[in-house]
Amino acid sequence: MITKTTYKTSCDVKNCRNTADYCFETKGKMSRTYLCKECLAKIVQFGTQETKVKSVVNAVKKAMTTTIKE
Repeated sequence: MITKTTYKTSCDVKNCRNTADYCFETKGKMSRTYLCKECLAKIVQFGTQETKVKSVVNAVKKAMTTTIKE
């Protein structure tokens, strides 16, 4: 997962020149991606806005209620 980095490197986000504070493992040639505090906060904020809470009613109950109404 996301860990605090001990290396002095720059943030990997385009047009960001801050020093990276965190990193996470990736697949491929780049084995790690480095992020500063500000970019990580923006990613988390975007992720929480895009995530939608699913309904508590499961598929079986939902199917039963729609067949009863018809």
